Amino acid sequence: MTCTLLALSACSAKNTADTDAKATPTPSATPTATKSVDPSAAAEAEAVTAYSAFWREMERAYAAADVDASKLKDYASGVALVKTQVDTERMKKKGSSFSGGVTLTDSTVTQLDDSKKLLKAKLSSCLDVTKWVVLDKDKKPVALPSTRLTKYVVTATMERWADGWRVLTNTPQSGQPC
Repeated sequence: MTCTLLALSACSAKNTADTDAKATPTPSATPTATKSVDPSAAAEAEAVTAYSAFWREMERAYAAADVDASKLKDYASGVALVKTQVDTERMKKKGSSFSGGVTLTDSTVTQLDDSKKLLKAKLSSCLDVTKWVVLDKDKKPVALPSTRLTKYVVTATMERWADGWRVLTNTPQSGQPC
């Protein structure tokens, strides 16, 4: 189709010096300069994106009460992964699960350490669990205290592995609303 359009336009165009001059770029025209990306800023953006993906997979793991029902292992390791495995196993035994989801805002890299072989980052975010509902074994919502904190600061430590960022710890900061 493109070849046909090019052939048609070539047949209908006049070959005048004026037309050719307009079509040919002048040597003084310079291509638009590309901005160089700060490696630290790029690493921070990657970490924030991976942390958001971690929480999407956390939602899946808690909805199924099973880490293996998610891709959490692609985003978590160490304490963060083990804690979720223990939590979901306990939930499965009780027959409970979660419904709905979380909202993650204001994710900020508070520290980036490139002094070692693996790049490390510390993040701080606001986690809103208002729409994340605990369900009992009959899939009915569990009544929770009205005084519970539903929007709070959560911090994470992460490492960038060869295949992407991993959350190593994920810690709610109790008593720190956001």
